[in-house]
Amino acid sequence: MKKRERPPQKQRHASTAVVVLGLILAAAAARLHADIAATPAWRIGGGVTTALVHGTTVFVAGPFTQLYTPSSSEDQFYDPNTGQVQARCARSTTTRPLSGTPDGTGGLLVTVREGDAFADFNGAYLVSLETAIVRIGNDCLWDRQFAAPGVDPTNPSDLTLGLPVRVGNVVFASNAVVVDFFLRAQVSAYDATSGARLAYQFYPGISEIGFLGGTATQAIARVRGSNASGYTLGSITPGTMALAQTLTSLADETASVRTWLRGQTMYRARPAPSSRLEAYDLTTLVPKSGWTAPVVAGLSDLEVVGARVFLTAGVVNGQTVAQPAVLLEASGAIDTTWSPAALTRRSADPSGQPYVPALTALATDGQRLYMSGDFERVAGGDRVGVAALSASTGGLDAWDSAPFLVSPLEYSAGGLLMTRPTGTNLVTRRYVAAIDRATGVVTPWNPNDQGRTLQHQPSPVSALAADATYLYFASATTGEVLRADLATADVDQAWKVTALRTAGQAGSVTNLIVVGDVVYLGGDFDVLSGPTIGTASRHDLAAVGTNGALTPWAPALEGSLFGTLVRTIIGFGNTIYLGGDFTSVATQFRPGFAAVDSVSGALAQPEMAVIGETRLYGLATDGVQTFVAGVMFGAPLVGAASIPDSVLTAYGPTGGVVPQSAAFVKGKLYAGREYDVQTGAPTERQTQWGTVFADDNALVHLPDGDGTLDYYPALPGSPPDPPTLSALATGNRVDLSWTRALTGGVPTSYTLLVGSAPGATDLATFVLRGSSFTTTAPNGFYYITLVARNGDGASAPSSEVALQVGCFTAPSAPAALTFTTAGTTASLRWGASATAAGYVLEAGRAPGTTDYGAVPLPNSTTLVASVAPGVYYARLRAVNACGISPASNEIAVTLDGSVAVPNPPTGLTAVVSGGVAAFTWTPPTSGGTPAGYWLEAGTTPGGVIAVVPSAVPSLAVSAAPRGTYYVRVRSYNTAGIGSASAEVLVVVP
Repeated sequence: MKKRERPPQKQRHASTAVVVLGLILAAAAARLHADIAATPAWRIGGGVTTALVHGTTVFVAGPFTQLYTPSSSEDQFYDPNTGQVQARCARSTTTRPLSGTPDGTGGLLVTVREGDAFADFNGAYLVSLETAIVRIGNDCLWDRQFAAPGVDPTNPSDLTLGLPVRVGNVVFASNAVVVDFFLRAQVSAYDATSGARLAYQFYPGISEIGFLGGTATQAIARVRGSNASGYTLGSITPGTMALAQTLTSLADETASVRTWLRGQTMYRARPAPSSRLEAYDLTTLVPKSGWTAPVVAGLSDLEVVGARVFLTAGVVNGQTVAQPAVLLEASGAIDTTWSPAALTRRSADPSGQPYVPALTALATDGQRLYMSGDFERVAGGDRVGVAALSASTGGLDAWDSAPFLVSPLEYSAGGLLMTRPTGTNLVTRRYVAAIDRATGVVTPWNPNDQGRTLQHQPSPVSALAADATYLYFASATTGEVLRADLATADVDQAWKVTALRTAGQAGSVTNLIVVGDVVYLGGDFDVLSGPTIGTASRHDLAAVGTNGALTPWAPALEGSLFGTLVRTIIGFGNTIYLGGDFTSVATQFRPGFAAVDSVSGALAQPEMAVIGETRLYGLATDGVQTFVAGVMFGAPLVGAASIPDSVLTAYGPTGGVVPQSAAFVKGKLYAGREYDVQTGAPTERQTQWGTVFADDNALVHLPDGDGTLDYYPALPGSPPDPPTLSALATGNRVDLSWTRALTGGVPTSYTLLVGSAPGATDLATFVLRGSSFTTTAPNGFYYITLVARNGDGASAPSSEVALQVGCFTAPSAPAALTFTTAGTTASLRWGASATAAGYVLEAGRAPGTTDYGAVPLPNSTTLVASVAPGVYYARLRAVNACGISPASNEIAVTLDGSVAVPNPPTGLTAVVSGGVAAFTWTPPTSGGTPAGYWLEAGTTPGGVIAVVPSAVPSLAVSAAPRGTYYVRVRSYNTAGIGSASAEVLVVVP
């Protein structure tokens, strides 16, 4: 076997090849998350599956019947007895929802992503760098004894893995690597107490092993042999790590199949049009004997208690049943004895239509059945959104988790893990809604308003598109594509397209775009019908004019029976770009990506050269290149395909994040991560994106398909302005401090850059937080700058600070010691010594003597001193930890109580900008000490039309009148006004 090809390992902390400044950061022992988790402007919660940013509005759609907005949310454990928050329990301190996989012993296994941060009542839980799985114990606290590394022991920085499962005292996790251009599966087994790796197994000839759950004796997985083969049901046994494959085929595995393992049975909900709930015996890994798979459309959750299987469904086998529905565990037949408490709303619908509950999630402790949905009352008692029933009688339990909650996620021995919105603002909307982009508030626009006389049957929505007049929306269950007026919300009764499969069942439209006056459709269908098009054969792709006429556009796709041919469509100019699981277009080889003409459907660009199996989940464009996002041999693929030759430039590293979509916003590509398209690499924003939608300025994010939606109004946004850096070395001690700029964005971290020469950063780079840092450092001379960062980018560097650390050499002598006098006060100035930590002033009665003393001074370049009358011979020396410098020039200072007229200032300069004339000058370096200055201006040389006083050697004159002026400056004190400086010519335009 040849050596495996691996993705580049991610740089997780700064290089320490040169131990500059002794920066042994405490953060190096913790997980260093670079800066940024972007903060949404608002959040919509519950049941959103697609979105469209359009003008001043964000349109959202999905299976929801109610929305709460704007909102943030918190993941909390709730007490199963009182229904109240258990504040002591584990929680996430980042924006990503906290979710876990039950480990079979009352705890939850939680996979780690970069940027995750956790806490409980014991404080912050810091996860070490190469940890891939952590655990919440059955006491609902973070299990600080358990930390499992990534799957591959030879690549510890790769933390990608699928669902972890526990079997007895072993936890299993899997992922895959590319070997000789083929995807190969690998599995690690970990100790369930410590997380330490017990065993690792690489499986030649197996491309994927995805765990579905665990029983008491084996880990159950879906298994794929070659990259193009189908999936079968298999298992892995602890100890031997042996893979047992069966002949039990698992179809539709790439089409949103949902799976639950309960006891010795695996339940599997196949998508439409089958919509069957299958059951498999986990002892034999074959379909369960005696089970007749019922038809349950749109099943979102399932729980088993005793002999009953509970479902979030209102229709089973075409029969309306009370919710939650119940099947007999032995046969799959409807349990006719089940009569649960009625789920209702507080008031009837204005249209008179009967209320049909929409349940979203179930959980159980074996006695109660917890459920969430859009109900407001249960058995006549107020229970908004979440309630508990007796699993045996169906009666309402006294448990009440008020205030209003969104969804129960998981039950563990420590409590019920649920998501609580912090802003409810509950609004009734069925399946599609318009959100004000600025405020996040739902607008009155409502094409499915039950108060209207509707000519269509509202249903969950799978795709959206818009032009200047209409919003186009596709049904996720009926195959219908309709449009509603953007101004009035009226549904156009004359424009309708229905997608069907060959046998007449409803097809699905999962992609819609409008280019010019044509609506392009992509999905899974064989026939289109409609009032203006009759019936026409179209396979997976079609185009209908905004006038309702069917166009000839119909590119022919071919691909694996196990794939989703069309996953994404975008349009640019005269070209339509296609992404999906197809392998050919119009009989020509095109794995996963194709560009076709928008009118004829003919191929418009060459093949994008890829190696083997490629599936694209997202496309975007900046008009210069097409960005592609998906997988290649199961490994993440993010890159750019140039226009018009389709040459692929792969981006990296992806960090193992498989992108579910792509969007280009304000110069950045969002595809699983945020990428700088100029460098083809991730930006500093270390965060992960689920499914994203965007226009040129804003981005909408569906995190991991959990039904919530985050709106980011402007990315990348406003980075900070440069900070102000100060540094002081005392021996080998280094004290750094900084202040942030009051303009620009607010920093969340700082990057310290250290170089061996001015402008260089060749020695080290470190991430810091706060506003100061103190450390020890080796002897040396360093050039230091600081960059401020936030989620929107980095500032320019601060001004550079040159710093000598430790005993390197004694400082050089101070330069140009000068003085002025006033009575018995002397004002001294001198030029700084670059490496001085301070100075010593020596003075005596005669030249070269120090009989008046040697006075230590701070690290400054001025001194004002009042002493007795006399003559003083003075000189200055610079000092640091390495020694004392030679003496400066010597000055003879005579103090006799008299005040001399000051000498002229020097170096007068003027800068005119926007009607403001700014003047600066250098004070005299001999004679009398100035008490202030007079700035004179005239229209002729030496002339005076204005005199302006200043106490300091600078002056700004605002609203200066236009003209040409001759300007000079004089010093003055109590002895009089000195001579004028050299004159400068100033022109105010």
